[in-house]
Amino acid sequence: MKFFKFGNLLGLVALSIASPIDPQTQDLVDTSSLSTGDVTYLFTHPGFQFRRAEPLTSTPIKRAVQNHQALIRLPHHGTRRPRHSAAALFGSVQRDIGGNGYENVTSVNHYALEYALQVVFNGIPMSVVIDSGSADTWIKSSKFHCKDNANDTIPEKVCRLGPSFPGNFTGGPIRNQHFAIKYGDGESVQGRLGHMDVEFAGVTVPDQEVALASQGTWQGNNLTSGILGLAYPSLTSAYWGNDLDDDSEYLSVPYSPVFTSMVKNGLVEPYWVIAMARNSSLGAISVGGMPPIDVSKSDYEETPILITNIIPRESTAYQPSFYTIVPSGFRYGHTTATGQYPFILDTATSLIYLPPDLAEEVNAQFDPPATYLWYYGSYFTSCDATPPSFGIQIGQTTFWVNPKDMLNKEERDPDTGYCQTGIGNGGSGPYILGVNFLTNVVVSMNIGSGNVELWSHQFY
Repeated sequence: MKFFKFGNLLGLVALSIASPIDPQTQDLVDTSSLSTGDVTYLFTHPGFQFRRAEPLTSTPIKRAVQNHQALIRLPHHGTRRPRHSAAALFGSVQRDIGGNGYENVTSVNHYALEYALQVVFNGIPMSVVIDSGSADTWIKSSKFHCKDNANDTIPEKVCRLGPSFPGNFTGGPIRNQHFAIKYGDGESVQGRLGHMDVEFAGVTVPDQEVALASQGTWQGNNLTSGILGLAYPSLTSAYWGNDLDDDSEYLSVPYSPVFTSMVKNGLVEPYWVIAMARNSSLGAISVGGMPPIDVSKSDYEETPILITNIIPRESTAYQPSFYTIVPSGFRYGHTTATGQYPFILDTATSLIYLPPDLAEEVNAQFDPPATYLWYYGSYFTSCDATPPSFGIQIGQTTFWVNPKDMLNKEERDPDTGYCQTGIGNGGSGPYILGVNFLTNVVVSMNIGSGNVELWSHQFY
């Protein structure tokens, strides 16, 4: 995580807006100087800026087989989850500018869900967490040192990372470069960069740049050994120099992450698809093709991918970063709420984070109504409560959330016995559609067309 300066900045452009804008969240500004390819309405989000992503052209190789791989939903171990989610990042940004959204993300992430898969590095399979909200791919090296928040070395078991990678880079590390990333509310990893053959979902990228973590402050699960980042190159965390702790922005060296390299090298069509599942045996991710999920009877919609800039990180000003969309409405109970808000699609965040008033209204629709517990920064209600119907409208299509995803019955507050709801308070935004939404859709991140495609998938 970098330290940012913030102001009310030019935001997102939407091609048309049929619904009114909430004056407490968004400001209309003069759009007469914008070109037709830009947007007509702009959002004011201190610290963030939004605009339409340009489609990526490529010349992929036509493949006769689908490239997909099963996802593994990681079990709970009674410890807090890693804080590499978009919720953690945005919470840190909000607090840096005096806001209080995503309150106590550290505690909320106790309830985060994680999905893992096997990735092969130079012929050696390693279990890593899949993350659509970060770009770097890294694994724990055999020389890893666990650090505390004071940067003192502590027993390695405290970091709870999985097995160390027993190999090394092809040709050794890249000279005069290092890897340093800080996630959200405190976790960090540093190490060296180099090249390996990386394979997942049946596709191998030769000489892919990745990182071997040699030190870090982490709170893992004893199963996974790193992260597979699927976001855009502008979020990579390579820097000039050999000082592992120096992540000065002017030293940044953006590089091509794994999926981007697949597209650039013509190995796959320019999109990846994820189908999460409550039953981990049914979840899958694919590159350049659809996973083996039947969507023939599903509702379908597509919507533009927007660039989310974190100010003043210059690299995100000209390249897409997070996968960001703008829903057209929200349906709950007998109510339809309209308004244009930017939402991040994030596989490492469990909840659906809504604007504060909307989050309060939806949680009030539970029977009995949900209560906000400040200790967790989240809403809780009786574990046998009846959730309201809830759907996200994208374009003209409403994607309904299964009631099972509206109430996390396996997550209980020990003092009250209440269970956490699936709807959180996103403060000033941007907002997040996390796993509780993503388990109800099949999502294609199509960087070739510049669109996110969605198919309904709530009953399975």
